[in-house]
Amino acid sequence: MSLYGDKFKIGGLSCGLVLRGGANGEYWVVFEREYASLEQIESLEWDPPVVEGECPLPAGYGFTVKDIQYSAATRSYQVVLQVGEQYLGDVTGYQAQISQLQDTIQEQAGTIQSQQDALAEREATILQQAATIDSQAEALAELEAEGTAGEVEEELQAAYTEGVESNG
Repeated sequence: MSLYGDKFKIGGLSCGLVLRGGANGEYWVVFEREYASLEQIESLEWDPPVVEGECPLPAGYGFTVKDIQYSAATRSYQVVLQVGEQYLGDVTGYQAQISQLQDTIQEQAGTIQSQQDALAEREATILQQAATIDSQAEALAELEAEGTAGEVEEELQAAYTEGVESNG
């Protein structure tokens, strides 16, 4: 007759009780002698354990065995566990999502670079046109001093309009 009941199994062995231990990350797992031998308990895989049913041990964690004690009064083994590693399970979906996001970042970085290149090219064109306008303004000033400014002013205006229209 079981003192604790048969609510869940760990590694295929009927487990009677799981309690939080005194230390942080520590758990006490009780196996009744009628359902598990010391040899079976010692051979259990705890990193991570295979649990069947609703077990109070936190899911997704591995454990290390700190101690195994026997109580003659309750005819049970008490296994003292310490939380070891956390297992995240299958992260394949997340890895695919990360890869997709990295591809998107690379695409956007390429787009930004091409936009920066186009902007630099337009700035260079604007500087070149500004220099042309300055030189034409100087030439116009000289021609005005000579008296033939009307024709040159029309040519300068046409060049200015062409420059503005070519840069949108």
